[in-house]
Amino acid sequence: MEALGDPHRRAVANVGRWVGFAAAFVMLAVGVAAVVGAIFIVDHATTGPTHPNTTNSLEPNAPVLAHPSAAAPLQISGRGYDISYPQCGRTPPHDGSFAIVGVNGGAPLTTNSCLPAQSDWARTKAAHAVYMNTAYSGVGDPVAYGKRLVDDAVAREHAAGAGSTSMWWLDVETTNVWRGTQRENATVLDSMAARIQQLGARVGIYSTSQQWTEITGDWAPRLPVWKATGSGTADSALAACSDQFAGSQVAIVQWVQRIGGRKFDHDLICPAWIHRAGELLQPGSG
Repeated sequence: MEALGDPHRRAVANVGRWVGFAAAFVMLAVGVAAVVGAIFIVDHATTGPTHPNTTNSLEPNAPVLAHPSAAAPLQISGRGYDISYPQCGRTPPHDGSFAIVGVNGGAPLTTNSCLPAQSDWARTKAAHAVYMNTAYSGVGDPVAYGKRLVDDAVAREHAAGAGSTSMWWLDVETTNVWRGTQRENATVLDSMAARIQQLGARVGIYSTSQQWTEITGDWAPRLPVWKATGSGTADSALAACSDQFAGSQVAIVQWVQRIGGRKFDHDLICPAWIHRAGELLQPGSG
């Protein structure tokens, strides 16, 4: 090995060292940039918008919900009412700016025997809609199950002479039968919502945050939501307008209050939705 004792040799050696340091620095910089770029890509992919079907909340064959078209302008203020088979034989309230009527008799595949008369009453209001019960027995393909429930409810609505309503609400409650996993239950509801959209109508969710989570887990379809608040007053119900579940802020609130000694379900459209009522209800003749 040669000694590096003279100045010329030391200069050559120093240049070599600096060239080596520069090359190492460039390689390090390239490596850091690659790592930062990978982190950015992963972060962007994680935080970017996702469709509910890309999560583990639904079965792989669950249909994709459509993005509803713009609704016709409709402004509704003042209270409304929802009635169904428990109100058979009762005279419905004469006031009210909107009404929502139950198609089923408390469970899927059953009929509200008062549907014809109650639908006639609802259509005298400024706006109206219908709701149907939901459930899952835990047996059979959830997608086919959900489609069957919707087709049955629509057939019952037509058989009652109620016409074709353009706004349907899915009544999601633990009082009905839910024997599937949360993922299967959510897929049944997804299939129901998709079928309603396929038939040319709009769809929303009636429930509470607790019941929704218990039945469906973290599925967030981002459909309009109608929240039940139990016994109370208009003021106590309106406080729930700031709540959210199913990926959406509450659009309609419901509370139970007596009229002439009998209990009726009262409803109000939340302030943020008053000018967007066409997304929640079908215009009526009232």
